[in-house]
Amino acid sequence: MTKEEQAQLLLSKYLKGEASPEEKEQVAQWYQSYEAQNTLGKGRKSEIAAGILGNLQREMEGKGQAKLARLFTLCPLAKVAAAVLFVLAGAIGYRSVYKTPSVKTQFFTINTTATEKKTVVFSDGSKVIMAPLAQLVYPLKFKRSDRTISLTEGEAFFQIAPEKNRPFIVKTSNDLYTKVLGTSFRIKSYKQQHDISIQVATGKVAVGNTHQVFGTLVKGQEISFDKVNQRAIIRQIPVKTFVDIKFEGIPLGELVKKLEYAYNIRIFLSSSELAGLKCTGIFNTRQSPEEILEIISALHRLKFDTTENHKTYNLYRK
Repeated sequence: MTKEEQAQLLLSKYLKGEASPEEKEQVAQWYQSYEAQNTLGKGRKSEIAAGILGNLQREMEGKGQAKLARLFTLCPLAKVAAAVLFVLAGAIGYRSVYKTPSVKTQFFTINTTATEKKTVVFSDGSKVIMAPLAQLVYPLKFKRSDRTISLTEGEAFFQIAPEKNRPFIVKTSNDLYTKVLGTSFRIKSYKQQHDISIQVATGKVAVGNTHQVFGTLVKGQEISFDKVNQRAIIRQIPVKTFVDIKFEGIPLGELVKKLEYAYNIRIFLSSSELAGLKCTGIFNTRQSPEEILEIISALHRLKFDTTENHKTYNLYRK
């Protein structure tokens, strides 16, 4: 499926009311980005939108989709969304982000006011909860090699979807980066403050810059980076941050990976058969790994044992 076809499919779902909250947010973000960055005059933009809308209506009517075509005439916002989607998808050449490799990556910027918080959910399932007075910059589409965004100002809490071969990287000021594969953490990076801090709630992260890696942090640790002296200090977090671990009908093998990231532990299954067992539930990192494994074991009639340091667990049949 081409990028243009993907955009058309998303638009169709949006107009039919079948789009998920994340997909609706994507349409809104595309529209806001186009409105903010397009250098064409308002009259010209309206003309382009009307032309695209007319072509799209005729195409849909030709395919017998009269009901969907009528939605365009009834919903002014849908018209604008349609126009923007087709502009972005390459229907006309003004702001296309899917054209030739020479076109630069399209980035979005999201800000929060002094009284609001915002949640951004990416296509990979990763989530960012922005605190007041924060600014986030991210690409329309992540690269195949990594998922890189920038927290240019303020505070945000990150819950990253695990991808073994594509790390998630958060850049902040002073060339600092936080690199993860799948975990949750908080970053505070204010221009007026002396330090940048990263606190790990679950899993493991690496923090560094282009010159060196300052350290690898695990659950319950914080790194404080001195922007003036270019020094970093790692310490235990006095107050822990807890997060929910939600799952519905996923295989035990997949759940095990989530728990390994969350608690920085290793869990081994005695056979491949166990990996396919389905699991549904909501846990919180206030619970110990043993508590969670006891619930899972009771559900599927399993047993587990652990090492003395409680870093490795083995699940097996009774």
